Amino acid sequence: MTLKLKKVSKYVNSLIKSKKGYDFPEWNLTKENSFWFSLLCGVRGAGKTNAMLQILNIEKKGMLSDDNIVYWVSPTHDAKVAEFAEKYPDNMKFYDELNIKVFTEIIDEIRERTEEWKQTKFIFDLFEKYLKDGQEKLGEDEVEILMKSGILDDDVDVKTMIDEFNFAHPARATLVIDDSMGSPLISSGNSKQGKEFTRWAIRHRHDFTNLFILTQHFKGISKPLRTNANAVLLFPSKDRATSKSIFDEFSSVFGGKMENYLECLEMLDGEKVGSFLFIYYDKDKFLRLGFNQDITFEKGGKNASADAPTPLEN
Repeated sequence: MTLKLKKVSKYVNSLIKSKKGYDFPEWNLTKENSFWFSLLCGVRGAGKTNAMLQILNIEKKGMLSDDNIVYWVSPTHDAKVAEFAEKYPDNMKFYDELNIKVFTEIIDEIRERTEEWKQTKFIFDLFEKYLKDGQEKLGEDEVEILMKSGILDDDVDVKTMIDEFNFAHPARATLVIDDSMGSPLISSGNSKQGKEFTRWAIRHRHDFTNLFILTQHFKGISKPLRTNANAVLLFPSKDRATSKSIFDEFSSVFGGKMENYLECLEMLDGEKVGSFLFIYYDKDKFLRLGFNQDITFEKGGKNASADAPTPLEN
């Protein structure tokens, strides 16, 4: 049994008090709760898809459990992704092309799901008030909401519904965009569609959504998107001119020294296939080789590494 939200949404929406923020749990990898805006940059076959699947696996409690949904947009169908998704049939959705219609459809669904959560929470809170204070303490609109929602019906297992509901925060969504550099939404920041996507991307956290873009060319992503990313997974590249441009966006992570950045690129070149630099800058900032190995810098500019805590798999 689910609540009859459509019958009461207009009443509920007028009474819901806006809340500025929610206390979301921390991510395993970053040890903070900021929503991801990450660029995974590397040539074809570098390991971007594998790294993305690792992130989803490590963060599966916050991305692939309960009502959390991953929206994966890609014109190519990777067997590894399909096999991974089989484990989460209710938490992963796939789209073949990044265009304005698909983008709008995804965002509309995310917002609709959030509104449903807010309405459901309001009704449960109102029901608690009804049990505690009695019907006489409720306004006419509030009584009508409870009656039309179905929560007072005899055949409704309210206890189970409340026990299974997450009162702390709405579900988190994750949008993964892969192999879509041909779309003006991410490559042409000055186009109408590009501006619309950029406006949303800059405010993605307001829709409680993580954003991951997998690309072969860092500079192929429009500059407003690059400058607003809080994480980059950088795979080895022979194109030093392109990869060096990342230093401009995340120089403080490298102590503000280009030589530190170049030394990291040389170190990365010597690592096994699939290795990457994990550059993160938000409430906290850090630099790692892969997900687990912290990279720090000595006064002389030499880089020293130490193992970071291994992320727990929930």
